[in-house]
Amino acid sequence: MEPDWWLELENTYVKRIKQRQDLYAKDGEGVLQALPGSELACKELMEMALQFLCARYPHYFTLDKEKMIFHNGILHTETDLKATPPLHVLLNNVPEDFALMMRNETTGYYFFRAGVICSALGWSVATKIGMQLHEIHAPIPDYKEKMQFSMDRCVAAQLSSYHHKHDAKPKQVLREEAGRQANPTRLLGS
Repeated sequence: MEPDWWLELENTYVKRIKQRQDLYAKDGEGVLQALPGSELACKELMEMALQFLCARYPHYFTLDKEKMIFHNGILHTETDLKATPPLHVLLNNVPEDFALMMRNETTGYYFFRAGVICSALGWSVATKIGMQLHEIHAPIPDYKEKMQFSMDRCVAAQLSSYHHKHDAKPKQVLREEAGRQANPTRLLGS
């Protein structure tokens, strides 16, 4: 993934955010849900996304670090980050889907613990939340026989690499991933 283009804004931004909000108003937990224990991961994801937006598109997005207010100049909105759940911040400002897989320390398997998914046809967060990767993909023909091992290994390697990088130097890594134009005065937690 190219870090400078992790989240892209297109000329359909306003329309896409409105569609996401309408879908959430209609389907609620079918598009957005976070299980207990995923709070910190959701917050970290939100911070990474907002850091990226503020760094990559500073003329559209800013953050008042003292008041913890996120300003969206495209939508002309302000979001109180202390009062708004992280996935709701993402739903209302980032036109992308996110699924958080977290490792169960006892079994070692990864489970879908939180997400906001508005684009996948026939896919419901409410029916997949809490499932392991292979359970989510069970309806796919030949998944278990041909893909499960590789997918489990790939996800484990990506998440292990991510945790290794972020456990070592969290703020520096987040700044690097926010893009080359990162301005520390605009970033959360700086």
